[in-house]
Amino acid sequence: MFLVNPFSPMNCKLLKASFILLLGSIFFSSCDAPQADSSTILFHNGSILTMDNGEANSFVIEGNVILEVGDLINLEAAFPNAQKYDLQGKTVLPGFVDSHTHIHEFGQQKRKANIEDLLSVEEMVVELKRFFPNPQPGQWLIGQGWDEGVWATKRYPDRELLDKAFPDNPVRLQSLHGFGGFYNGKALEIAGIDANTPDPEVGRIMRREDGTPTGVMETLAQQLVNQHIPAETVEEAKEAILLGAEALLQAGVTTVHEAGVSPTVLQAYMELAEAKKLPIRVYAMLNGNDDELMNEWFERGPYADPNGYLFVRSIKVFYDGSLGSRTALMAAAYSDNPKAAQMTERIRPDKVRELGKKAAANGFQMAVHSIGDEANRRVLDLYEEALAGYENIDHRWRMEHAQVVLPSFFERAAKGKYISSVQSSHAVGDSKWAEDRVGNERIKLAYAWRSIMDAGAPIILNSDLPGEPWMPVETLYFAVTRKNLAGEPAGGWYPEQAFTVMEALQAMTITGAYAAFMENETGSISKGKKADFVVVNQNPLNTPADKLKELKVESVWIDGKEVPLKMEMIMRE
Repeated sequence: MFLVNPFSPMNCKLLKASFILLLGSIFFSSCDAPQADSSTILFHNGSILTMDNGEANSFVIEGNVILEVGDLINLEAAFPNAQKYDLQGKTVLPGFVDSHTHIHEFGQQKRKANIEDLLSVEEMVVELKRFFPNPQPGQWLIGQGWDEGVWATKRYPDRELLDKAFPDNPVRLQSLHGFGGFYNGKALEIAGIDANTPDPEVGRIMRREDGTPTGVMETLAQQLVNQHIPAETVEEAKEAILLGAEALLQAGVTTVHEAGVSPTVLQAYMELAEAKKLPIRVYAMLNGNDDELMNEWFERGPYADPNGYLFVRSIKVFYDGSLGSRTALMAAAYSDNPKAAQMTERIRPDKVRELGKKAAANGFQMAVHSIGDEANRRVLDLYEEALAGYENIDHRWRMEHAQVVLPSFFERAAKGKYISSVQSSHAVGDSKWAEDRVGNERIKLAYAWRSIMDAGAPIILNSDLPGEPWMPVETLYFAVTRKNLAGEPAGGWYPEQAFTVMEALQAMTITGAYAAFMENETGSISKGKKADFVVVNQNPLNTPADKLKELKVESVWIDGKEVPLKMEMIMRE
């Protein structure tokens, strides 16, 4: 036997030569083998709910576009070099489209005290002192969330305790849905409002028996005070937008329709889009009640960001009030306390008609806030008049809320192809008092989603955040069960008007995209569309209805890029 020294000079040369030959063979054999392409990804081993073409088990994206959808064997053969992404049995949905939001206002909540669910002024004072522990004299203290519907049922609050707690600081407390404001004496003093101040043309100053203001201002009366609050800057608006948008993206929302933007907020959106800083796609709806803004945009025309993140071609008009505060426009008197009602038209019908004619002529969509049955009837009339001569255009005009309607609404909405934009959270949130407002007959025509769908009219489903629970899985759960998050009422509130799971998902994706003229870009898992999608832990179609609110969004993709799910969600404190 001979013992070989591997470290001898001769053997070192032999080993070195062998190593070089080995590396070469590995290099050349690897060049001959197919290489994974990091820009092409094949998602497989999951349930793909396409929303427009049934289910599949695999799909392929390249860059920011969906290349193909189908079964694994065919896609592997067509894209042999694609990088594999194992879905591990989870379900893919298109990115959610929240088609009626106020994400700027949502982001602003970081600077506001949360008074939602507080049922006494004492509790409001405690929360304001906690949120603003050491306010500077003269600093405005802002809060949001008191439910005007609940308070109107029992009795609106009075400012006495606010005055005692904050004699040197003006206080503004916005209501849950924005149709009421609650102010202290300092705020009223700054605005010059006292017992002798008349009510504005649209709105009301709530008064004590001696005529002095209680501090509650309804609808446009709020502006008497709000105009004295320091205006938000564009930079502050950007900060709020980004906070709100990031929170929605984390929850699986990849596109929003921002329902009514002011000039300042619109400028913030434009600057963010130009700088490529918008994290989600935004369909911005112009505030149609702002004459100057509308004149500018009718002259300018619709806008589309070349990067595909901001679109401006819709007009949001605030027409009537809210059901909870008894300011919605009804065809008959309110069933409970009709003397307390003040039905409101926030804009003259002739102005809505004029806006509609200009919108049709200049390529803009109309979307009108209409809550009461008479408001919905009048808006349909105005739409039909404004579109006379434009019957063949693809208008996609919208009824925002369509909350209480007359029996003729369903056929008229279907015939005119008007889109009903509804909020499932409103039905369960309003169920505490809605039937009191309209009685047991009219309530059958309220939140009547099934009747709208059965008539063949388009319908979209959204959150109207920040007024109610807004997570997409909550919106889905409310729509299917007609129950609140506590599971009440046991059988659902008028459950015959509920969505099926698939109907709700389509109303939150493909039909939402359609309502913004974006169905060729987003809203479904389809060849050629943007790679905007979410992965959830289980298939909603196979999930018990009461468990839909527990679905987990496990990954979010927008423009073909996965979003790191690590940002702290903006939740109400």
